[in-house]
This record gives sequence, C-alpha cells and structure tokens, in this order.
Amino acid sequence: MFNQGKRSTVRFGKVAAPLVLTAGIVAFGTGAGATTVAGHRAAPAKAVATDLTHPTKALCKLKAYKIGYDVFSDSQPFAVQLSNGLKAAAKSVGCATIVETVDNMNGTTAIANIHTLFNEGINGFVDFQVLQAFQPAISKLLKGQKIPAVTVVGATLPGFPQVGLDPFNTEKAGATYMAQQEKKRFPGQIPYFVGGAEPASGAAVLARYKGAVAGIKSVFPGIPASHIIEVNTNGVDTTAYTNTLSALSAVPKSAVVMVQAVNDEDTGGMYKAVVARGFTKYLAEGYGGDSYGLNQVCLYPTHYVGDYDLNPAGWGPVLLSLVMMEMNGQKVPAVTNITGTEVTRTNPIAACKK
Repeated sequence: MFNQGKRSTVRFGKVAAPLVLTAGIVAFGTGAGATTVAGHRAAPAKAVATDLTHPTKALCKLKAYKIGYDVFSDSQPFAVQLSNGLKAAAKSVGCATIVETVDNMNGTTAIANIHTLFNEGINGFVDFQVLQAFQPAISKLLKGQKIPAVTVVGATLPGFPQVGLDPFNTEKAGATYMAQQEKKRFPGQIPYFVGGAEPASGAAVLARYKGAVAGIKSVFPGIPASHIIEVNTNGVDTTAYTNTLSALSAVPKSAVVMVQAVNDEDTGGMYKAVVARGFTKYLAEGYGGDSYGLNQVCLYPTHYVGDYDLNPAGWGPVLLSLVMMEMNGQKVPAVTNITGTEVTRTNPIAACKK
C-alpha cells in the first residue's frame, strides 16, 4: 500500500555534544535501498538525495501535515528526547503539526489513542508503541484509513517502514566493549553475564539481547552456558531490579558480574540489583545514550564502563522526514537503521564534570 524501498542506515557522527550531527544519511527518491555516508552501497546515478537528519521546508508539498504520534511514555528519558526531537523538527519545517498521545505501555490504550487521532483528522502517523502483540491491529486501522505511517522499532508495524537501531549489531558492540574491559580489569576470570531481555516487544528487541550475548561470546568464546543468564526486564527498571536480584542468587559472590539490558533504564535497574546483592567485582554497559544512561556513566565511573549511544534526540528528524516523504507519495526505505557510538566517561558527549 505504501511506497517502500529496501534498507538504509543513518550514522550520527557526534563530536562534542548529544545534538551535534556531523554525518547524516541520504535517502533516495527512487526508493532503492542505497545509502550511507560511511559506506555500503552508493547512490543510484540519477537519484535526488534527501538528508533525513535535517528535514526542511522542501518537504512541504501538501497544504498541511497533521501527524499523529503515539508514544509508550512521556517520562522515560529516551522517549522524551525522541519526542522532543520530533516536535522540534516539525516546528522547524513549519508546515507540520504533531498531535501526541501516550499509551503508558498499555496496548488497549494505544488502540483507543489511534481512534482519537483519527477523530483529530490526522493524515500521517508516527508509531512508538512498544508491545508487539498490538501492532497488527494498529496497522489494520491505519491501512483502513489509508494513513501513511512509520514506526520506531521496538515493535514492528506490519506493512509500514521502520526506523530502528540495527539491534543485534549495536548491542553486540556495546557488550563486546564491556567484555574487553572485564578482561583487562580482571584477567583470567570468566565473568557471569546477566542480560536484560524484553520478550513482549517482539523479535526486534529480542535481537538486542541476542546481540549482547554474541558480544560476550566473541571475547569469551568458551564461556559456560551457566554464566549467561537472561532476565526478563519487561522494559521497566523496577522489574529489571526485582528479577535481576532473584537471578543473582545463583551467582557466587566472588564472581565478576556484567550487566546490560535493552535500554538504559533497565540496565540501571539491573545495576542497582548487583550493588544490593553485595558484589564487589561488577561492570555495566548502558544502551541507548539517553540522559539517564549517560549520567550513569558519570556517576559510577569505576563500574559503568560506558553507554552505547544511539542519540535519541536525532531520531525525531529522521522519522519526520520519512513520514512526510510517504505523505508526499515518495518511496522510502523499508528499514532505516541508526547506528551509534560507544561513549565513555572521557567522551565529551557524556558531559561528565571533571
């Protein structure tokens, strides 16, 4: 129904602060899956390039763009930064309005919100609902109204393009870095990896956990299966804390423990559980790069080795570009992956006080 090409990648090359973008992606009007500044396939010879990271008034082809936006939280830091980026991008182009609803991780509420947005007269939609089981129903409603949409993955929205984070490889990169630091700090000791997973969000989010495990195994190829412990965090920091506290009862107090979850807040909950259990040798790696995760790196420099930063504020402009292009009848990539960078305490992006 909607014009989709193949796949593209957005690379944010950030130098000094979370909102500085020194590299972006070009998407191509032909819809061919060619992209990135850092490589992969080159542009088709006659394509007209559009920088997804910096939407402009050139996208304003229609009289008005009233774009509905349902988000799982209005307080979780990654969601807040992404939402603010989306609304700021809409304000900058001048012709787009964002109508926001919040579902608080309740699928029934999310579906009700879609009906509310229809009544508001939206003609485009950005989806940041994170429970996979409810996405087919939302997709059906949007298709029934012939409303172009793009989703943040999280949970995929059947039949619509998605913006994600190359989940397996990005979390693998963060976990690999943490495992390398463990090897330096605790030579000769095989760690326990306690990894946070979020099965309710579907395969794309589960791929983050699987990537983390692959990263650990790349550094410790002979790690026993009993040293890899999956914890269902359910996307909630308090659940992450409770379930990790329980899982750690099987880990010897003399062991080295490493934790990483599918977002910064869940990782923080797991980290608190490790501290509460009284371990003395432990490391954590954040995942997301939101304000909470980066602050953890600053607060706990001995144990938080870093945060794999995906620049949440930078997602909003990409989402706005894609949905407006769809509304204009242009082809867009079926999958746009945003890659990140490892941020440690000494990186200016973390903005730690010296």
